[in-house]
Amino acid sequence: MKIKSCLAISLLIILSTSSNQASATAVAATSWHSPSLSTETVVAPNGAITTHTALTANQLWGLTESKTVEKVNEDIYALRGWGIASSYAIRAPNGWIIIDTGDSTRAAKEMRSMLEQQLGEKINVAAVLLTHWHYSDGTGAWLDQHTEIWGHEYLDRNRNASKGVSIKSGFYLTRAVAQFGVFHPTQGADAFPNLMRFSPEKLLAESSYKAPTHLFQHGQLLDLNIAGEPLQVAPNRTDTSDSVAFYFPRHRLVITNMMVTGAIFNIYTLRGGAFRDPNTFLHDARWVEAKNAEILLDIHGPTLKGQTIVSKNIERSVDQVQLIHDQTLRLIAQGLNPRQAAETLYMPAHLRNGREAYGQVESHVRQIWNGTVGWFDGDVYEINPLSQHEEASRIVTMMGGVDTVLNAAAEAEQTGGLANWRWSLKLTSLLLQLDPGNTEVRKIRAAAARALGQRTSSANARGFYLTEALQNEGQLKVEGIAMTLDTLRALVGTPQHQQLITASLAENLDFIRYLIEPQRAEGKRLIFSLTREGETAIQRVELRNSVLVISEVNQPAERHFNLTAAQLADFILARSLPVNDPIWSELDTILDRSHLMLNTNTASSVEDLQGTQNYPQE
Repeated sequence: MKIKSCLAISLLIILSTSSNQASATAVAATSWHSPSLSTETVVAPNGAITTHTALTANQLWGLTESKTVEKVNEDIYALRGWGIASSYAIRAPNGWIIIDTGDSTRAAKEMRSMLEQQLGEKINVAAVLLTHWHYSDGTGAWLDQHTEIWGHEYLDRNRNASKGVSIKSGFYLTRAVAQFGVFHPTQGADAFPNLMRFSPEKLLAESSYKAPTHLFQHGQLLDLNIAGEPLQVAPNRTDTSDSVAFYFPRHRLVITNMMVTGAIFNIYTLRGGAFRDPNTFLHDARWVEAKNAEILLDIHGPTLKGQTIVSKNIERSVDQVQLIHDQTLRLIAQGLNPRQAAETLYMPAHLRNGREAYGQVESHVRQIWNGTVGWFDGDVYEINPLSQHEEASRIVTMMGGVDTVLNAAAEAEQTGGLANWRWSLKLTSLLLQLDPGNTEVRKIRAAAARALGQRTSSANARGFYLTEALQNEGQLKVEGIAMTLDTLRALVGTPQHQQLITASLAENLDFIRYLIEPQRAEGKRLIFSLTREGETAIQRVELRNSVLVISEVNQPAERHFNLTAAQLADFILARSLPVNDPIWSELDTILDRSHLMLNTNTASSVEDLQGTQNYPQE
């Protein structure tokens, strides 16, 4: 009895505390907003309406308006102004070492020319060292007769997943278009207020990428001598799994990728990607801390010189990540769901204020929550929710019908304020589930999204808010033609014919694998093998249970085909069958190419998110 009484008292105390916390949360929720949102706006030099923090982003990230070769010391130069990341040049005993090669061949040629002009002599590049795959498209411009290319063993694979022949490339590139404001105007209220944007050239420019000829093994700490320069290579797993850092003991120099920037590390980027586990980040950051470097150059940061300054910046950057991670787990332990945790987490002002120039803390909290315990937030409704359309229909009906909700959305947008603009977005989301082509709803939604985009310090958030506004108004234009993210995803997600020819047979088949439409394939079974001219590998292809199983084998199957690269590329792009054979005819009928932009596609190039309605146009 005594034990039961104690348990009952404990439960009462817990329930009472939980009730009080719930009440406090309910009250706070009515007025809460992310500190990354501000009610006050300023006008940038290019006319962009934005926040004060957004105007400091260039300084935080070491970005310069003009292209410049910054002399760090007699042997180290920072190449800035060619994009959102800097490249570095180091004079080694046996030639020059280049760290990252830029966004394009043109940018790399300009960097090399300006460096040589400042030095007053031609350089011989002994080695290119890549921190990760993102800034490797200018490699060809840095290559001399015996230049070595060093990179992580996953670098080429990761690059192909996002930019090569991959089912994921269209998604990633399209979200990058939104996040980085690729097709936003360059002047006026909707322009990006800082250099955290990509120009269209970033996506369309010539690339001279070359895969590494020398590899860093995954997760390994390596002591090397490259071009006569001793250096240590360490894992630097920040925004990609192929990211590495370098330590040059002769200069007491550490070079990192997105680990020590002026802004809070982007644990989650709105464009999407693999989970950036803070524990991995923290593990790798301890190596950086232990170097006691005199110079720190992060490719996304300004030059840091002096051991005290370097140490202070490392401490801030690393502790920001640990606090967000540790406090999120503390809130998970208290039973808070992702949104509650995001709204509750406290971060001291000196770690947060003015530091959300790229991402925002709430996004990071929700990603850690999801990455730690998965998508289910504890609300049992979400186990088997209604379809989004039915859910929206019931909610709108309960609220008084479409006209009532439309009027409420318009009133909230016109009244203004952070809460009202967010509420207007919620209401228009419901209405667009019911009628994707409602132009009045889209007009209201565009105005609310623009208002929030102008008032966020986060470059990630601004990119998506303003893209939402522009596409709803028919003003997201590519070479004068109005586009939507759906159309762009089809455009950039469709491999070019030459891409398919250049890619390996295995990469081509892996792309086909993800085109299988399971209902069309149900009950069908196909087995054949395949080789492609110029390659020795034999690939076995088996369709079973609505999946395509692909494996490399030593002997051809009973049904075997040898194709040219062009024949296979034509098949993938629905131009023609590679050979007149029932196997290829049947395989063709079960492939879903509806998300690709093919020559046979007669659909309008300007479609809504469901692909059924036209957007307004001028």
